[in-house]
Formats: sequence, C-alpha cells, structure tokens
Amino acid sequence: MPEVTSKNDQKKTKKFIIGKPTITPANVDEVDLEALSAKLTARQQAFSAMDVDGQANADPLAFEEMRDPGTGAIHALNVELTNDHVKELREEHGAALIIEEDHDLQMFGLVGAFEMSQAPALSPQNNEIKVALKVVDENDAPVPGVRVDLSGELWSDTQMTNAQGKVTLKLFGETLDSLTELRLKPSRGYWSRLIDAPALAARDNVVRVTALPANLDGPQADLWGNQTIGNTIMPDGDRVRVAVVDSGFADGHPDVKAAGGRGFAEGGDPNEDWKSDDSGHGSHVAGTIGAINNAVGMRGVADKVDIFPLRVFPGASISKLMAAIDAAIEMQVDVVNMSLGGANKSDLLQQRIQAARAAGILLVAAAGNSGGPVMYPAAFEEVMAVAAIGKFGTFPEDSFHSRHVTEHTSADGNYFAARFTCRGPEIDVCGPGVAVISTVPGPSFASYDGTSMASPHIAGVAAVLLAQNANIQSMPRNDMRSEALFQKVLSISKPLGLPAELQGSGMPILHPTTDPGTDGGDAQQPAPSPTPQPEEGLDTVADLIRRALEAAKAIKERA
Repeated sequence: MPEVTSKNDQKKTKKFIIGKPTITPANVDEVDLEALSAKLTARQQAFSAMDVDGQANADPLAFEEMRDPGTGAIHALNVELTNDHVKELREEHGAALIIEEDHDLQMFGLVGAFEMSQAPALSPQNNEIKVALKVVDENDAPVPGVRVDLSGELWSDTQMTNAQGKVTLKLFGETLDSLTELRLKPSRGYWSRLIDAPALAARDNVVRVTALPANLDGPQADLWGNQTIGNTIMPDGDRVRVAVVDSGFADGHPDVKAAGGRGFAEGGDPNEDWKSDDSGHGSHVAGTIGAINNAVGMRGVADKVDIFPLRVFPGASISKLMAAIDAAIEMQVDVVNMSLGGANKSDLLQQRIQAARAAGILLVAAAGNSGGPVMYPAAFEEVMAVAAIGKFGTFPEDSFHSRHVTEHTSADGNYFAARFTCRGPEIDVCGPGVAVISTVPGPSFASYDGTSMASPHIAGVAAVLLAQNANIQSMPRNDMRSEALFQKVLSISKPLGLPAELQGSGMPILHPTTDPGTDGGDAQQPAPSPTPQPEEGLDTVADLIRRALEAAKAIKERA
C-alpha cells in the first residue's frame, strides 16, 4: 500500500512569471521576450512529450504569453519550469530577467469562518455524546444551510442544517455539562449567533436566528456602511466603470447587475465563467460598490456605476491578477477593486499596477486579514490600501461579529479597529469592514467581515467622487488622472482618532451634490450628516491638479 505524501512533493515543475525590469542594468543585454517565448515554447513541448524517466506525459505544461493591452508586446510569460531551467535562465540573463514564482492569492473576507477548537488526542476509551438541534427563525420556520459548530473542553464538531433546519453533532470525551460554545453561521439571510456555555439536552433543542434587515421582500435597508460614508446620489452623466477582481458574480441577482466581465479560470470560457460565484465573495463585494438603488434589498455606495467582474478565484495567483489588471486597462475602467492578496511582493505585478495607473485607473485593495503587516497588492505605493473598522450597535451582541471588537476605538467612541485588519504605514484610509451586509448568490444577502468588505466601500467612494468632479473626468487617461482621484479620496477622509497604522488618513466622507432619492422616485431619508467640511472650490481643484503633476514628475524621475 503506497504511503500518502504531498502532491506538491511529486511535482517536477513550478509555475513562474518571467519578465524584464523596468530599466535594464547597464552591464547586461536587454532580453527579447518574443525570442525567449519561442525558446521556452519549444522546451515546454519537449518536456510535455517526455517526463524525466522517458515516459509519455499526457498533461501539457502551462504556458501563457501576457501582452500589453495597448502595444500588444509581451510584458511577461507565465510558464511551468523545473528548478534546473530557472537556474539556467538566471545564469544566462542575470539581472536582465525577472523570474518570480507565481504565488497563490487569497480572499480577504471572513466569509463566516469559525475557528475550530484545539482538541487534544483522545483514547478509544473516550465516550461520545450526540446532540440534536433545530435552527428556526423568528417565525419558527426552519432555517437550512446553517453551519453549526459545537465545542467542548476536548472536542468539537461542525455540521450543516438540513432542509428541516435540523442537525446532529457528535463529540468525543464530552458531557452535556462540559460543552463550552455553540456557534451558528447561516449561509445567507440571517445574523450569526454565539452562545457561551450552551444549556443543551441530547435532543429537542431549538435555536433561533434573526433575519438580516436587507431582503427582497421588504423595503430597501439603510445600511451602516452607507450611513457612515454618506448616502450620496451620483449626478447624471457618463457612468463610472468599476472592475471587481474577485470570485465571480451572481448573475441574475435582482439587486445588482454587471455590465460585462471576464473569467480567468484554467480551461474555462472567459466570456461566461465570470457569471458564476461559488463562494459569494465577489458578489458581496460587487453589491457593496453598486447594488441598485431601488425599493428593495439594499443600495451600493455608488448608485450609477457599470460593474465589470473579473474572476480570478478559485485558484487565484499573481499571474491571474496581472491578467485581470490587463483586462481592466483594455476595458478602460476608472476604478479597480482588489479584495485579495498575499504576503509575496512581485515586481512584475507592480509593473502592471503602474501600467494601470498610467492608464488613468485608480486601484483600491484590501489590506489583509492576518492582523499583521499590510499584504500585497495593497502594500504597493501605487495602490490605495484600505483597513477595516466596525461600528458599535450595528450587529447583535451575540453574533460572531462581536469577536472583532478591539480596544482601539475612535475618539467619539462609535467605531473600533477590526481585530483582523492588517496594519502599517502603507494604510491610506479605512472603511466599514465588520457586519457588512451585501448581495450573495441565491439570490439573497449575507453579513460578512473583512478588509475585503472595507475595500469596496472605498472603491465606491472613488466612483462617486469621479462622477462629482468634471475636472478629473476630463483629464487625459494617464497617471495624473489616477493620482488626482487618489488625492481626492484622501482629501475627504476624516481622522477617527485611531492609530495611523489602522486608519491612514481616516475614513472618507461623501457630501451630496443632489437630493437623496431612488431611481423609482420613492423618497429616501438622508443619512445622518457627517462632520461638516469646508466648501470646495477652484482652489481645491487646482491643488489636486498641482499634487497630481508633482506625483507624475516623481514617478517619471523614479523610472
């Protein structure tokens, strides 16, 4: 019987991204990527035909030319190579060639994930208990699809409720008196719930969950994120185009629409794959940005935007993010939201981010959820890095959202820095990232936590600001335009009194230019007014343009 090993140990190759430095060092020859592509293609074909033992290999190795949307020239190669091949290329080309491992990326949304209990090893003599319970709503209707996690002093079990809302959990080495915590996370439509030291019987237990304020049957909910940053109606005019690089989109959801998109799943149809979303993460992000301002469900931060989902999950990697950024440049979007990232810096990814900025695009990214240093791409200076905050009183005290409260509270006592948020000098702004309700497949709504939820709030703010500022809209699509919008977001940010590494310049606060209302003509109460800011006039616009020109000059000098 063969021993179980890691599949990673069996691989002879790894995925790499190959490109050139922005400036070729003086002591080496510049690499011709077209010629290198032809050479590597031949090598890949030979390697795919025979493996190391001389046996036929039926699986072709990955190889992709990545071309600039404007010039059509190759800017990078995504290729599988052996370590020997990598060593050979580095010896041949030296500093004239950048060879980076194509690292995986992760979502920065805590999509209802619970920590599992740490259980010590148990002997076969440990007894087991079974606990049966039923999850219902306020009207005693069963709630299916609820993740139920029951923990004790030694063991835990996790199961999903069935169509009747019922579930049975099995724990070893526990008694009914030793149970420590019961956690419930509905997949959609309801708040999560935590019960410490649950008083449970072996069966006939009933646990109740509370419906979210946003649904397709009731009036449009006024969510705390919009209240906080300002329920501003965008002026009429050209619609702002926002790309959402994420897990796809819940095509057919009645409260959020997409103008187009593209998929980057291996072997899939790029024109169709983006219309599905297995995790719900991308649909949640898209809804936060631009859910329709109608009479039901919720509304997004930006009520008049064209959303373009660019699907990179599952299997997201640095090369897929690079390809998505190229697509965003090709589609001439105005803002890109990236609620994803990783710990590995990539010079070749930064080059594509710089190319997007040079195309007039503002890139907004989630800082990360590890509680440590800011992740990439948010850590790049060209990207607006967003940290997550929560607001007291916006979620049930017995929900999982309460676990994210920290001692870092705002000067007015209303907000707190989220426990999970990454922090550091790279943070530019903060945004609502705890108990954020938005659209998910189903179609329905769910409440998520994460810097993934904070970032689209800021992307939506940027879209509104662009629509409100004709001077920035009329600028040529270059780095001065993207820098002007970057600085505009910073200029409306209000410090909350949190440490700078957790809030940056603060939380952007929008100011309306038209009376609040809905597309259908139904009246909507304006959100509570934020702290008044000085009127902005020609001096402000001139200052923005001046700073944009200075930034462009600095970028040129660095190049």
